Amino acid sequence: MNPAAPYQPKNLLQYLPGIELVLFAVVFFSVLVVADDLHDPNRTGKFFFFAQWMLLIIPVGLFTFIRNRKQPLDRLSLLVLVWGGWILICGKTGGIWHDEIFFWFAGCIVFFFLASSALADILRKGQLKLLLIPALAITLVAAAEAVLGLLQLYGKYRIFHGTFKVTGTFFNPAPYAGFLVASFPWALLLTSLKKKKLLNLIMYWCGFVSVLLVIVILPSTRSRAAYLGLATVVLVWLFYRYKPLLYLKCILNTKLRRRLAYTFVPLTFLILFTGLYLFKKDSADGRLLIWKVAVQTIKEKPLTGHGFNTAQATLAPAQAAYFANGNGSESEKMLAGSVRWVFNEPLQAASETGLPGALLLLLVTGYALFFKIPKPISRMQYLSIGAARASLAGIAVFGFFSYPFYSLPVTLLFFYALAVLAAIKAGTVKRQRQFTLIAFKTPVVIAALLLAGFYLLQIPKLKKAYWLWDEANSLYQINAYSAATESFAEAYLVLQYNGLFLQQYAKNQVMQNQYEEAVILLYEAGNYYKDEFSFIALGDVYKALNQNRKAETQYQLAANMVPHKFYPLYLLAKLYNETGQKDKAVAFAWQLLNKEVKVPSKAIEEIKEEMREVINSNTIGSNEIHEEIKKGKYYAYSSILIKQQFW
Repeated sequence: MNPAAPYQPKNLLQYLPGIELVLFAVVFFSVLVVADDLHDPNRTGKFFFFAQWMLLIIPVGLFTFIRNRKQPLDRLSLLVLVWGGWILICGKTGGIWHDEIFFWFAGCIVFFFLASSALADILRKGQLKLLLIPALAITLVAAAEAVLGLLQLYGKYRIFHGTFKVTGTFFNPAPYAGFLVASFPWALLLTSLKKKKLLNLIMYWCGFVSVLLVIVILPSTRSRAAYLGLATVVLVWLFYRYKPLLYLKCILNTKLRRRLAYTFVPLTFLILFTGLYLFKKDSADGRLLIWKVAVQTIKEKPLTGHGFNTAQATLAPAQAAYFANGNGSESEKMLAGSVRWVFNEPLQAASETGLPGALLLLLVTGYALFFKIPKPISRMQYLSIGAARASLAGIAVFGFFSYPFYSLPVTLLFFYALAVLAAIKAGTVKRQRQFTLIAFKTPVVIAALLLAGFYLLQIPKLKKAYWLWDEANSLYQINAYSAATESFAEAYLVLQYNGLFLQQYAKNQVMQNQYEEAVILLYEAGNYYKDEFSFIALGDVYKALNQNRKAETQYQLAANMVPHKFYPLYLLAKLYNETGQKDKAVAFAWQLLNKEVKVPSKAIEEIKEEMREVINSNTIGSNEIHEEIKKGKYYAYSSILIKQQFW
């Protein structure tokens, strides 16, 4: 009897592609994470889960990325590398590494390179079915989010927004809707599987159910940008799944039919766009106003922009200047509000990273959408291209009217779609010289290692800081200002570049009459975040310090920024009245009494009643002032002050 042959273990490397794709797939479940013990739990929970999981993805992914020495360099990867490099060059005030969004945006860029390398390795080995692992994960997460939205709609799951009912696990219905739109093509991909095998049948029904759930819940978000994005997704997918152009050629086979199509198709789209515009007309006009303001910020620094994620600090003063300089119609003044996003990603990129940054964003997206598909190609690869391009196109259209890159889950889907396309494109590129590959891979490896080290060191600090911030807010709510100060002060060591944190810290100090410290904090906050409250808070602090001229300037900025608001003008009128500037007090009081009300409220009625008392107390016994009020001179005087003072 022959002795048994020695046991030979299987090569573990053959399982590596599957392990990598499972790791990449799990990261999509970050969407479902809500960290209740941290400030802003809907967002912080997601990016901490993402960062921690990336600490596992990076070493495994780098092994494949470095090991694939002969993997060719495709143009899409090169464009993404240049785009990421340009963002770093533009930087921002306080350092880009202190920025919360860049914390995970950089991770998404590294994710792109590692995922595209792993996918290219899978395609080269012919293991095409592994492509379905991330698609299934995305589909399941989208279905779960849609179910949570339905539960919120019927009051069976907690709501995370004070105004909107359906947000899933997101902070706002806009990114929630954007995520559903970006996920939709991957569910459609599963519905294209042949149902001969049990596993395929299960995945088919997962995709089919997810598609139905998304279609049912999406209207509840009332997001027109999402409707347009979904329509784009469906059109792109139909193009790849059913090749409708072949049918159109058969249908439009006469000159009359073609003429009718050229007439009615554009007319149909015009009617649809008009309907979407009229559906929420004020919101659409508000977008146009923000775009005009964003253009002004681009003109200030067209080459390098103001820095990554600085729109939150530049839009507010730019809007104040826009109205103070006599721009804006009456309807625009009624629509103006505190703005944090441009609601147009190319415009926001131009404002933050200059025109070159916007151009690189458009080049990355455009090239990914329109590069020539290699031939021959398998059905799975072709449909994967269709799903990736549909997802990318949906995000792009959604991004022209919203802010997808402010949401980690949507940004992650954007870069995953790019990774799929880059991997398939790389398979058709001619081999490059070794020097070219080293020049490309070296910065990616260095960036991935630096990011891993940064995550390793910063995650514990940031998590504790966000926990302290949440604790400080809770203490503030119960008027425990002294205890809140201790939490704010400890968190400040890590969050000193977070504008919203600094603003809230300053507000807590004001409640303890720590005005000098509050001024410093508010000016620091202004480098990273500004809104109507920023100006009003500074005005209140300066007033408390008896620096009335500075207080006047800040109140005026708030009044210019949101011309329809009563409160900034009310504060100005009170300031003038308390400092003995009788003419100005009466002028602004009269302005408030004649001001158009956007949303009636008890507070506005109380302001008007107080302004009547200001007028009466300052005009009793002065027939001259009474006559000027009757002639409308004080109303005109206050209007001139609002438009011209301090500018």
